[in-house]
Formats: sequence, structure tokens, C-alpha cells
Amino acid sequence: MLRRSTAWLEKRGVESPRLDVEILMAHALGLKRLDLYLQFDRPLSDDELDAIRKQVVARGELRPVAYLVGKREFFSLPFHVDERVLVPRPETEHLVELAIERLQGVDAPVVADVGTGSGCIAVSVLHAVAEARGHATDVSAGALEVARSNAERHDVAERLAFHEGDLLEPLRGTADWGALDAVLSNPPYIVRGDSSVEEGVRAHEPEAALFVSGDDPLEVARRIAEAAREALAPGGFLGLEVGHESGQAAREMLDGLGYGDVALIKDLAGIERVVVGVRA
Repeated sequence: MLRRSTAWLEKRGVESPRLDVEILMAHALGLKRLDLYLQFDRPLSDDELDAIRKQVVARGELRPVAYLVGKREFFSLPFHVDERVLVPRPETEHLVELAIERLQGVDAPVVADVGTGSGCIAVSVLHAVAEARGHATDVSAGALEVARSNAERHDVAERLAFHEGDLLEPLRGTADWGALDAVLSNPPYIVRGDSSVEEGVRAHEPEAALFVSGDDPLEVARRIAEAAREALAPGGFLGLEVGHESGQAAREMLDGLGYGDVALIKDLAGIERVVVGVRA
């Protein structure tokens, strides 16, 4: 079953067919991936075969594996994910690392995660920085439900407030406006028609979390950066994930908006992935 399913997915252009089948089979059978090999020759019941086939067929339609199994690991924590939120990516972990490093020594820091989606950024930061509290905003009520469930799962819900609305606007007028120590975001930065976007991502992940409305990949990032000048406390920092060709333009954007100590952080592939600047 493992060999046949792998070959079937390979013909359909799935990038990592063997790994995907192992994950899907283990999930369908309630096993760890290692158990597949420890029980390699045991017969499968009709119900088990049906469950596996449904998962494999769905993957053949390029539905993300994370949606099929209902979870994705991020920053060594398991997160629930479904079609309401973007699947967390490893490159976004650099944004979390940046925040944790810069919040060390800050007394009771307050963080805002803009466009929180699954909540992976806010939850990971609050999980690592026990004295921190935060705000998570999103225009999607469904995404906020997912984020709230993940906050509860990792015992940070009491320190994280959720707000439905556009970018930083839900925080305007609150006690923390102008007093935030960090504003973090992985905003939409893909221009429609970008051929580098995988078909399965384009077809199944939420468009609002992926695509800008025009041809400027920094469209949403710029709006966040403009608002964050008011939302941040003096000395607070803004961290944004940007697209693979937008690093230098993002640096110039923050310089032009008056941020200080602007820097770019590369991901493991050497791509300038995160831009950071400090409110003067």
C-alpha cells in the first residue's frame, strides 16, 4: 500500500510523495511513522484501506498534508490547522526567533501579531517568553477560532487577546496603543500570477493570507509599518516577513518611514526573509 500510493502520488506531481504517504498512512492508522516499518507486513482491514485511500486521493488533488492530518509543527510545537488558515512555514520561525531574542530583558513585554492566522507567531512567542502578553488580530473570524484553540492548547490563552479587524486598527484607542514592545506579522506578499506558487497552495490555502490586491508585494506590509509607528512604544520594534525578492525594498521602506536600526535576516536558504526596524 505504501509503495503503490507513493507511485500514484508521484505520477500526479506531488513533490515529496513517499514522505506524504507515510504521514497520511500513520495518521489514518493512528500510528507513528516508525510503526509503519515495524508492522510492515501486517494485513490492513477494509476500513483501514478505505481511510488510507481517502487521504491519498485528497493529497493527489494537492490538498496540503497539514489540512489532511489537521496539524503542523511550528517552532517545536504542534498547531491545529485547517482551510481557514495558512499552513505555518519553517521560514516564519525566524520571525519568532527574532522576537524572543529582542524581548529578553524587557519587563512584561506586550506583543501584537497582525494577521495571526493559526496563531503560530503569537503563541510561540508567548510560550517562550513567560512574562509576555499579547494581541492577535485577523479579519477572519474563522482564523481567530483556530488561533484561540492553539493558544488554549499551549496554555497562553489568558495572556493573549483576540481581535477581529483590519491589521492594527482593532488596537487603536486601547491602553496598549503606543505602548507595544513588538509588532510582528507574516502578511500577504504574493502577487497574483506568480509562477513560483505551488498549485496546491494556490488552490487550497486562503487567498486573503497569500495574495496582495495589486502588483506591489509590500502593499500590506507598508500599511502595517505605517500604523506601527504609532502603535509601538519608543524603542519597540517591528518585524515583518517578506517575499524572496523584497528584502532590499523592505529595508528602504522602513528607512523611509523613519525606523531606526533597520536590518534584514536571512532564512536557511540564504533568502532575505525578515525585515526589522525600531521606532525612534
